[in-house]
Amino acid sequence: MNALTNLATLLRIGNQQGAKPMTVDGSIDMVIAEMTQRAKAAQNHHMPADLLADAVSRFWLHSEITSFRDTFLLAWGLCVPHMKAGTCIMEDQSRFQIVLDSVDAWQQNPKAFRRCYQGLVKSYFTYDGVNPNGPAIAQHNWVFLRDYLAQNVKGIEAGSLNPDWVAVARENPELFTAQPYARYAAQQLRDEIEALNYLCQQLGIAQASWFLRELIMAQVLDACKKRDNEFLALLPRLLNLLIANEVLRDRGLTLLLDRYAVMQTVPLHQALRDNAVQWWGNPWLPSNKTRWGGVTNPAREMIADWLKLEFIETFFTKLAEDGMGDRRRMVFWKRYVKSIDDVRFALGSAALNSSEPDFVALRKKMKGLICELAGTEKNNNAFIMTIGNLVAVEFSGMGNAFYGYDAQKPLPFDPQLPLMLAVNAKNSLKNTRTTILKMAHQDRIHGWENWEPMFAETFRKHFDIEPDLATRKTVLKPEAAASQATVLPDKITANQMADLARMKASPYSRALLADFANKLGFQISDKTGVGGNLWVHTSTSNAAVNQVLMNWGFQHRKGSGWWK
Repeated sequence: MNALTNLATLLRIGNQQGAKPMTVDGSIDMVIAEMTQRAKAAQNHHMPADLLADAVSRFWLHSEITSFRDTFLLAWGLCVPHMKAGTCIMEDQSRFQIVLDSVDAWQQNPKAFRRCYQGLVKSYFTYDGVNPNGPAIAQHNWVFLRDYLAQNVKGIEAGSLNPDWVAVARENPELFTAQPYARYAAQQLRDEIEALNYLCQQLGIAQASWFLRELIMAQVLDACKKRDNEFLALLPRLLNLLIANEVLRDRGLTLLLDRYAVMQTVPLHQALRDNAVQWWGNPWLPSNKTRWGGVTNPAREMIADWLKLEFIETFFTKLAEDGMGDRRRMVFWKRYVKSIDDVRFALGSAALNSSEPDFVALRKKMKGLICELAGTEKNNNAFIMTIGNLVAVEFSGMGNAFYGYDAQKPLPFDPQLPLMLAVNAKNSLKNTRTTILKMAHQDRIHGWENWEPMFAETFRKHFDIEPDLATRKTVLKPEAAASQATVLPDKITANQMADLARMKASPYSRALLADFANKLGFQISDKTGVGGNLWVHTSTSNAAVNQVLMNWGFQHRKGSGWWK
């Protein structure tokens, strides 16, 4: 085969191959789409710290910008101090304006302007311009930057291929207004977090940004505007947000407490109470007055009442001497929670030194309210309450009597020193010489079926203390009550004579005596609560009245009335 024949053969084979149809392969399209997506998603929210520091330092010395590279770096570095612990560009009026003017000069080159704009966005979300304690000039510059971003957001598009963050910025213009949180606060309350996560990812919003911090406050404000049931459902979520943010705790908790206190019904909310006390301490202690200063009085009183309720329950259960608790005393004192101005706890060595988690947590909650109860009775404890002009002392041991002292006079004990239980001992809680009340928790004494109504009547009659009554009048001493009682005439009507006949045939009871005094218009003075007697102030001029009182065990004292 000569060379010409060989060439002809090769050409024929080539023509045959060229005539075959080409195989369609779409893989190249997938590669192009992937490259396009990468280009759009390309984002760099972090510039090397050394580059930014160098650019800011050089700019601070000369206040000149001579290249796009420096303009770009300074846009990202508005918050970078020019030296350690020094000020930054955002806090300097003239330098801030130079940088912004330099960025603005690149608007004719959209791609270059977009790169600088992204740096300005990063600086905007990084610098805390909403902090009222920040430099005034920085706040002014920050607002100016915010407005600049809002006015120029449309200029960051360049051709048909733009990073995804450009679309996010253009679709969320409210981010560059005075109310940047509205849309996302509502979403967060609905637990829709994907949109916020995407926003932060695209715009480079860091976890420490003022935006995320203030977004929490926006949620609190939105929740406080909702109906009671909706607000109550959101409360646990809001408390968890505040727990994780110390900067917002005071502002956020104040709003939640004030809102809760004006609900139509105000059930005890344990998490709200515990967090408030943990952050601010006991609301009635003078040392915590400043911490509670921003809360309304109803909200502060609400937490105080809840805390006192918990203390009452704890004292008569957890701190009970025999460990069994005393439900009757607990229920009785819970009725007076709104009347209690102050509480103190005298703890024996067992409760004071216990390392049990429950006792450790309890002592922490009682911080500022604990006194030491010395002596050999290590398991005994005392509960000291101030109610109007009465200082009431209850003991955890059920066999102990109740002691009451005049709050307007020097107390026989000093809570700052170790307290004692021995009667009339130095600094003892049991002092029979100065007590104005000493009552036993005993049923069927002094004409009362149960001790609770006897206690309640004593508090009401001599101290104007009523269950669940926040306001009290000045204490009225037993002696004053007796002197103010009026001895009424003993002229008896026909109806009253019939009542006397019925009472004469009936055994004595405290309730029947009250009915007797009411029907006949007599004054009663009950001093049994202070170790005295029960008095009926009337004379001996009516034989029927005399017979009833004598049948009930009363004796007459001239000038004073009948007593037993």
